[in-house]
Amino acid sequence: MLTLGIETSGRGGEVALLRGDELLGSRSLSAAGRRHAQTLVSEMAGLWGDAGIGPAELEAVAVSIGPGSFTGLRVGVVCAKTLAYAVRRPLAAVDTFLAVAAQSPAGIDRVQVISDAQRGELYLGRYERRADGWERFGDVRIVDGGSWRASLAADDAVSGPGVAKHLAQLAGRCRIVNEESREPRAETVARLGQAAIRAGRTADPAALEPFYLRRSAAEEKRDSPPVAP
Repeated sequence: MLTLGIETSGRGGEVALLRGDELLGSRSLSAAGRRHAQTLVSEMAGLWGDAGIGPAELEAVAVSIGPGSFTGLRVGVVCAKTLAYAVRRPLAAVDTFLAVAAQSPAGIDRVQVISDAQRGELYLGRYERRADGWERFGDVRIVDGGSWRASLAADDAVSGPGVAKHLAQLAGRCRIVNEESREPRAETVARLGQAAIRAGRTADPAALEPFYLRRSAAEEKRDSPPVAP
């Protein structure tokens, strides 16, 4: 199955092309100014050109849906929906934290994945390795960072984009997954997307939305009551 993976949940991003288990190539998106919208389409075109294919030859599209950057996720999801609809291929929606969990090294069978939610809070998801792959248990939720850190045990494994910012506070409290495995990769998104499509779990391009746990700062500011003069 020739699958395009799109990952735009963070400051940067990535696209990858898989044919079955073979990685044909990947390209990073610019992190400068969060320029996903300007670079995503051109990097996809370059990826197809490197592989000697056209978009019509794709057999599936997989996209990371969050949690993550409001703008980045919106750009990635809209692009994936548009492409899947245009080439009439199945679309897979991939939990961003599941992609991170699936990158955990051997020896880690349960992992807590975090990203920074600002205001002293974290987005948190818990995942477990099963015989047929990784699975989330419970919901992804927003937690108070201090309370969560206090609950950690020495044998708990922690991964995700939020580790870098909180590394000093986590050191010595738990097992920390190696740095190269903590950011979601487009290759992993594509692999998980392939598995989902083979299992019959596809997304509707007309209905798919990014997975946000809270409204953006702009939306909260817009809806907040006016300040009295």
